[in-house]
Amino acid sequence: MKYDSEMYARPALVSSAALAWPGLRVERHQLDSVELPAHYHEQHLLLLHQGTAPVRSRRQQGGYVEEAVFQAGDAGLYPGGEYGAVTCSGPTDTIHLYLDNYYLENLARQGMDLTHFGLRDRYKFEDALLNQLGRQLLSAVGAPHALGQFYIEALTNALCCQLIEHHATYERRVAHGPQLPNSVLARIDAYLEAHADAAVTLDTMAELANLSVFHFARRFKQTTGASPYQYVISWKIKRAQQLLRADSLAIADISDALGFASPAHFSAAFKRSVGQSPREFQRS
Repeated sequence: MKYDSEMYARPALVSSAALAWPGLRVERHQLDSVELPAHYHEQHLLLLHQGTAPVRSRRQQGGYVEEAVFQAGDAGLYPGGEYGAVTCSGPTDTIHLYLDNYYLENLARQGMDLTHFGLRDRYKFEDALLNQLGRQLLSAVGAPHALGQFYIEALTNALCCQLIEHHATYERRVAHGPQLPNSVLARIDAYLEAHADAAVTLDTMAELANLSVFHFARRFKQTTGASPYQYVISWKIKRAQQLLRADSLAIADISDALGFASPAHFSAAFKRSVGQSPREFQRS
């Protein structure tokens, strides 16, 4: 069994299964209670509790029993493997993030020379960043973002990096690579210029630098001070400012020319970055 939710009495309220996101599947479940027998699930599970009412959970592992009361903001991390019986009393409202082990470990090994790697089994813990990323990924299932797949890749990699850095066990020798040469940055800028109206993925940017995704993201941040996602957004907003100053295109046309999902997405991104709406900026 790949996902423990296959045993639930109700299907997921929201699921990214049909979207086939690489390395990740996101689901939201609301259940009256949970009773799972001893089972095996292949995918790593990060469970984020969202319900306002406390939920008592009990898990039997081998010869011992763990019990805890979960509230909104609490998380559980359960690596793929064998598990004993699990029960949760009372209504539950949870976000399930299923991570593929190959994807996660490959990401870790791209940036580090490891002798071993594994996620910690954490029955109950708190991590505000994981909760924020989980909610953003869940929201992205039904509301496509302006940058499409690039946005999903950025969130997924941020989630994986947080797990690798703070919730994994490994021995490593960190690879200290040089900064990206100016020729690579120029190649990326040229690509953005030529494909301003298209979705730009992290994979594409890494290919332009002839690096792995994980290694590229680290070097890019070290070189520019911004993540690839932030850099692309900044580039598009600067280009939008140039077009708005020229006053030759309508705002909807600028949105299309820069590859935003809609004028509303463009306006929201522009206001977050500049502090004014595109129309206010154009008038000023």
